[in-house]
Amino acid sequence: MFTAALLTSTAAFAQNYSQAPVLDGVAGLPPIAERLPLDPLVVPPVESIGQYGGTLHNISRDELDWLRQLIMVEPFARYERDVSGVRPNVLESWTWNDAYTEITMNFREGMKWSDGETFSADDFMFFWNDMVLDESIPVGLPSGTVVADKPMSVEKLDDYAVKLTFAAPNPLFMELASRGHYNSAQWLVPAHYLKQFHPKYSEVKDTTELMARYNATSRLQQVGMPTLAGWVVTEYTAGQRIVAQRNPYYWKVDPEGHQLPYIDTIDTSIATADSARQSVLLNGMAGKIDFQAREFNLSDVSLLMQNQEAGDYTIKMWSRGDFAWPWLMITYDHKDAGIVDLFYEQNFRIALSQAMDRNKYNDVVTFGLAKPRQFSMSPESPEFRSAEGQEVYQQWSNQYIDYDPELAKSLLDELGVVDKDGDGWRDRPDGTKLQLIVDMTASDPQTIAVMDLVKEDWDAIGIDTILNPIDNSALTTRAESGDMMMRAWPSAAGWGLMSAPTVWAPVEAREWSMGGISISRYFQSGGTEGTAPRPGSMLEKLQNAYEFATEQVDPAARDAALLDAYRIYLEDGPITLGTIGEHPSPVLVSNKLHNVPDTGMIGSHDFGFPATADPEQFYFTK
Repeated sequence: MFTAALLTSTAAFAQNYSQAPVLDGVAGLPPIAERLPLDPLVVPPVESIGQYGGTLHNISRDELDWLRQLIMVEPFARYERDVSGVRPNVLESWTWNDAYTEITMNFREGMKWSDGETFSADDFMFFWNDMVLDESIPVGLPSGTVVADKPMSVEKLDDYAVKLTFAAPNPLFMELASRGHYNSAQWLVPAHYLKQFHPKYSEVKDTTELMARYNATSRLQQVGMPTLAGWVVTEYTAGQRIVAQRNPYYWKVDPEGHQLPYIDTIDTSIATADSARQSVLLNGMAGKIDFQAREFNLSDVSLLMQNQEAGDYTIKMWSRGDFAWPWLMITYDHKDAGIVDLFYEQNFRIALSQAMDRNKYNDVVTFGLAKPRQFSMSPESPEFRSAEGQEVYQQWSNQYIDYDPELAKSLLDELGVVDKDGDGWRDRPDGTKLQLIVDMTASDPQTIAVMDLVKEDWDAIGIDTILNPIDNSALTTRAESGDMMMRAWPSAAGWGLMSAPTVWAPVEAREWSMGGISISRYFQSGGTEGTAPRPGSMLEKLQNAYEFATEQVDPAARDAALLDAYRIYLEDGPITLGTIGEHPSPVLVSNKLHNVPDTGMIGSHDFGFPATADPEQFYFTK
């Protein structure tokens, strides 16, 4: 039996809690001791006990992805600041049975929503029974809840405990469920609030308003919606500004009993995808931003450094933790069966890879600060720490990355991918026109810059390459519809089974799923939806290998199974294409802002940065 619990106790100062001065005298607000749970979560500061007050200014794109990472990541467990594992968060503790098929989760007794209503196991039961299992609500079974083709069962044990039972071992459930703002942080919903928008409990006839408040991408737009986060949205003007004020019922304290957060207000200016980079650069250098860890490019570093004193800020260089920026996702579920036939040909993929001059991409786009590499998981991933793991990593990340356009041409010739009509471009073996259409977000200048060079290289070997930079919503639509042929995307930290496993195996129906959303949906639904991978293909092998690895209870056996899964890439790869990666990223921190770690990993929504750095313990000095 394995039990995880928070070791720090609040008993020593249980009668000495204190609150922010801005809350003193607020009419109708209960005393601090009545607003906190019986055992508040103690958050140790990065540097020192903080001071109350202040407004943190930052900028987020219009989809609010940066702000979601800052204030929405309150899952079952949070990743450690060094991402070495998970620590209790909303859950006070959890216990596995010996077979890792049952987990008992204990919520914090007395924890409250931001409107003062009690949080309990009933909130989670509402999510599971009335949203996930209700087929009229378009939520579906979340990742990690289906094992051996069967959804988990959920049993309420008491007001603050539930038991989840799986059909087979699921030892990484907690790590997977605690990723970012779109797993258990999204599942924890205020039942008392959402019931007014649920057809089962109200006169509402459709689910539009309910889903607007459930979906992570739109939840922050709901002013006043109860939350477990440190700040509550009090003002939202689309495309302009969003303001969040401190949550008076927040359930965390510092080691001296001061209720967190220290900072009163988060004031976020909203920029369009096209203007975000310029906006953060100009406002950052002018000293109008207090904390910003996204939107900057490496080309901005020199200018940012030069203006540190004038702007009264410091630039910290955090890791992106990325495995490629960009990586090229090949969609094996594309509507055009002819192009899919080529994608399944290993030598076609090898030709594409060996035609890419990655050293040029590094020199031109990232000033030599990145590493030319193939797609693989991030080097920090735990399974690579052994000698065997290092060997697999080195082989994988260096596979077919030498620039050899003549070999690429030869491989294409052997496949019958030749110019049949004399127009200067290669055609498919059946004589139809060959075009590679690569989608990418229009707001990502580094991806576009690299892909401009990739296009030059692929054009040079006779492959007509079309780049298609479009907005994120259109990208998602094309991925879901099967219209996306290839996608170039900046990667996040990829850690085998804990972070974004669907980037190396098609197992989660997300827009960043390698192989294609439909093939992942087939796996995730147990074969009832989506498109099956071709029998015996590398995609089917990857799905089977992933399932086997996730069922291994012993960590050593799990790592061994994971390395075996990666060896499918060594045999059948490249399956997805890498370019350059492993480079640092600038983070701007006001000199008045404290308790911000010197190191972090910003390139992963899964690990939850910057929430993993515990922004509730950030504070300002005068």
